[in-house]
Amino acid sequence: MSMKRISFSPGQLFEVPAGDDDHAFGLMLEKSPYWAFYDREANFDEAGRPADDPMFIVAVAKSAYSSGKWGEPIRKLPNQALPPIPRFFRQDPISGDCDIFDPSGGSDEGTSAAPEDCIGLERYAVWSAEHVVSRIADTYAGRPNSFTESMRVKF
Repeated sequence: MSMKRISFSPGQLFEVPAGDDDHAFGLMLEKSPYWAFYDREANFDEAGRPADDPMFIVAVAKSAYSSGKWGEPIRKLPNQALPPIPRFFRQDPISGDCDIFDPSGGSDEGTSAAPEDCIGLERYAVWSAEHVVSRIADTYAGRPNSFTESMRVKF
């Protein structure tokens, strides 16, 4: 049996497996490759708007969902229900120089920033399915995620 190939389409909502008999909701945002991940208890109103903030928003590798291993979309939310894509930071591993960029602005150009300005922002990375699932499982278990911790801004 072959799985159906899944294409990126804003507003598609998935039930993402997260360990034994657990899941989270993954929502494709306005622009590829960005996804918002919601707790298994998340509620969506009649218009499709999530009642709660996502646990996290990250860029997701196409291979994480395109093969169908996260299943098919369970619902399509309207574009006006999608949360905005947040700003991310990047940090040069050699110099330590940082910049902050806004993916929804249509450009990869960033604004130079001090490392302190990056606290609270996600480091830009394209996440694999395994890393997304481990982050969800760690969140549910109340423990730090090693991948997330390794990507914190360095001082």
